[in-house]
Amino acid sequence: MEKINKDIKLSLDGIGIAIYSKGCMSDIEDGKNFFNSDLAQPEKAATHIYKGDITCFCTGSSGDYLLKIRDGYPDNLLEKEYDVEIRLGLEVKNHVVSFVDIFWLMEWDSDIIENQQIELEDGFYHLTILTKLPEDGYCGSNQVIYIYFKKLDKMPELRWNGVPQLFKN
Repeated sequence: MEKINKDIKLSLDGIGIAIYSKGCMSDIEDGKNFFNSDLAQPEKAATHIYKGDITCFCTGSSGDYLLKIRDGYPDNLLEKEYDVEIRLGLEVKNHVVSFVDIFWLMEWDSDIIENQQIELEDGFYHLTILTKLPEDGYCGSNQVIYIYFKKLDKMPELRWNGVPQLFKN
């Protein structure tokens, strides 16, 4: 498999990012308010996060984000520099993974902008997501978020009660 090394610029109107494989979510009808029906309540969101068909996290703010998509696990130096970290899981089917503003899921659209997608081998992945507050002190101010994908034999065990937060309180 090729190494993953892609940067995606994502402007958010909402306060979070959803990551999913089109193959796992192909039964969702276009136009459905998937956010309200499946993600707005923590226990429903946790069901999806544990299953790995779609995962998401709260960024703490709308704004402009640079997603740095990589494979494997981050090295210790990066983990020290980017002091906010969460771990999630995802199942990939049909090789396509999409990255979207979580509020876009209020009106599901199966056609995602190609530059907001990556291709991955089908299977289960452990995601390590890292960030830090930008130098100006504002979440979403051209904030960098690293997202590492590590392929596993099965879905990783997760411990979230809802949508995890990628920021410090």
